[in-house]
Amino acid sequence: MTDNDWPDLESVREEAGLHLHWQGRRSYRSLVPVPRVLEQNDELSFQPEQGRNLVIEGDNLQVMVSLRTQYADAIDVVYIDPPYNRGGNDFRYSDARYHDPDADASDATYVSNVDGGRHTKWLNYMAPRLVGMKTLMADSGVIFVSINDIELGRLLMLMDEIFDEKNRIGVITWRGSADNNPSRIQTEHEYIVCYAKDINFVPKVWSSVADEMRDVLLERYEELVQSGLDGAALAKEWGSLVRANGRDSLGRLARYTHLDENGPYQVAYRVHNPKKGGYEYGVTKSGVVDNPRARGTYRMPANGYRFPPQTMQRYIDEGKVVFPRRHEQIVQMKDYLKDFRGTLRSVIDLDARAGSYRLKQLFGEEFDGFRYAKPVELIELLVGAAGSKDALVLDAFAGSGTTGDAVMSLNARDGGRRRFVLIEEGNEDDPYARTLVAPRLRSAIEHDGFDSGFAFLTTGAQLDREAILSLEKDKIAAVICQTDRSGTRSGIKPIGGKKWVIGSNQRGEALALVWFGSTNSQVNASVINEALAEAKGIGLKTPMRIYGTTCTISETKSFVFCQIPDEILAALQIEDQMPEEVEAELAEVNS
Repeated sequence: MTDNDWPDLESVREEAGLHLHWQGRRSYRSLVPVPRVLEQNDELSFQPEQGRNLVIEGDNLQVMVSLRTQYADAIDVVYIDPPYNRGGNDFRYSDARYHDPDADASDATYVSNVDGGRHTKWLNYMAPRLVGMKTLMADSGVIFVSINDIELGRLLMLMDEIFDEKNRIGVITWRGSADNNPSRIQTEHEYIVCYAKDINFVPKVWSSVADEMRDVLLERYEELVQSGLDGAALAKEWGSLVRANGRDSLGRLARYTHLDENGPYQVAYRVHNPKKGGYEYGVTKSGVVDNPRARGTYRMPANGYRFPPQTMQRYIDEGKVVFPRRHEQIVQMKDYLKDFRGTLRSVIDLDARAGSYRLKQLFGEEFDGFRYAKPVELIELLVGAAGSKDALVLDAFAGSGTTGDAVMSLNARDGGRRRFVLIEEGNEDDPYARTLVAPRLRSAIEHDGFDSGFAFLTTGAQLDREAILSLEKDKIAAVICQTDRSGTRSGIKPIGGKKWVIGSNQRGEALALVWFGSTNSQVNASVINEALAEAKGIGLKTPMRIYGTTCTISETKSFVFCQIPDEILAALQIEDQMPEEVEAELAEVNS
């Protein structure tokens, strides 16, 4: 470190308290790249309509900025396995991207363990990316970061600065291997650092009773079933068993007093949306209706339902909804004992070789194409503890795709609807996203029969006003599906091959596009009628969101007009001035 690398005394005086100082600390929060077009690659996608999972190829900082429109404040669990800065072929650093996050990283080189600036480079790489992840996390979101002792101290101080020390949940020690090599201290573990975005929104207890007690209770239940008891007799014996052990012994498990054909369950209040903006519809014993105040509906939660109507209907059909006696009350959900997960402990013993074994299982015994793959079981443990069965999971350092594999495995085990967003750039020799992540997930789906799939996206051109107005129709349709605000958290499902309709949101509402260039894309009554008829013909709902540069009629209950490019720029949080020649052309058209 040179004298110029030290912070000046005045800057130190301005910041009270203890801080991690490095060359670049003052600028990392401003390293925000320009959003990119995210285009779907149909050849590399696999059953993209199944689960709305995403695999995205590109620089994770650029991709995360491009995801903000639909996924800001939406991610429930983040797991990342970033470079450990071991030296050798572990960590590639681009000085060009440090100065300009939109650079192509053609100058990136591997950082050696004798590089005097290796720790500064690692911090300059990690800091803006952690800020990007925090932006995408929900208020109740949790982040897990794998690391070893080379950067553990600096990571903790960096996380304290970005997430605030009060939001530190803990540090997990993962013992994954035995070390018999002669050394002063034989290293057999790594760490997993865990922080909340806002710890006030995270449950104080993820689980208060060990899984062993759950397994004992399930064994006792099976014994009662095998004894020939059923119906009222089975319910009576089960209730007596639970009461005999009591809350002091069973803790939360004492709530699982109800029975149905799927086993013991508790009644849980979890249909409420945690904040304003939930789904508004009515629930009756026979199913979901559009009007929340229709005859026979139960009271809707104050902030609306947390589930979209399709999901609520599925839960009703599966018998997982509990209907109260009076319609003035809110419906409840069944939580089954078999889905209960125990406490996440600070020390985990799990063979690290399981990660490689899984890859060999999927690709053959000769596979040796990725080092340090994490075990699926490890990610299952973390995601299963910190996230609900509907969790949205982000891995911005996807590597071999273990996180996606783990999410699908969890869903298969407990019937969950978790989704994943995986980002991977690879390196100059191997773009892992297309050579390993996508093939691995496809192989896992086929090998284990997972009811899942994923869309494979690639990063394209930078987006600003001029760039948007110069796009061809298929490209601007991709941008709209990437940015439309009705796709918050769930994304927009692209629809191809139609004249006007280009996609639909999770509520089944249509998106349409009129695009013949920046000065000839007018939305009029004739276009709207055609687009509405087209949407109806493929089973989509209104209000339809229709994009164009100008609109000649007022909005109705059937459609909402979205002006190009202003709607897109606002969604991307891009403040840009319209080029004078384009402004003049649009003014002439509008007149």
